[in-house]
Amino acid sequence: MMQTGPHKVAEEDAFYKEKDKVIIYPRGFNITWGNDHRYWRIVNPNESENLSLAELKQVSWLEVTCSTDNVELGKNYKVGFNVSLRPDAFGWKGLDVYVMAKVGKSGNFFPKKVSLGDDHPNQNFIIPKTPLVIPIDPSTAKENRSIHLGLYEVWSSKWKGGLQIHNAFIEKID
Repeated sequence: MMQTGPHKVAEEDAFYKEKDKVIIYPRGFNITWGNDHRYWRIVNPNESENLSLAELKQVSWLEVTCSTDNVELGKNYKVGFNVSLRPDAFGWKGLDVYVMAKVGKSGNFFPKKVSLGDDHPNQNFIIPKTPLVIPIDPSTAKENRSIHLGLYEVWSSKWKGGLQIHNAFIEKID
């Protein structure tokens, strides 16, 4: 699908579902300024979906979101991103980045503050390090049976780059 405008819009078929886990690949992300090659690029070595990554060149406004439908009422889900930092990554030290999730489009956010500045380049790691658990209230309306997940740093106006996002995940834990 050809996209116009500066922001990358998620493609609906860019996920893999296994038993209790949904893995969302970079084509499934909404990325602010993601269609502007000065700021982001989608790397897809060997045309393999599960090896692709969204690579941040440089931005002052980090906003990457994705979602999944059909979560089970009365269950808890852990969510996060599988990321790495390039050796030339910059701007992350002392910077608070937030992984946030909510149930339904109008739900309340569950935030988790993370730091990327102390992790080693070229090694994949999960953020947040301690699970962000999202409860799906059994009284939730049927139209709110979705989880919306995001990675944000929109407050500092500092330039940052070198982040590689391999995928996001939403996993039922009980």
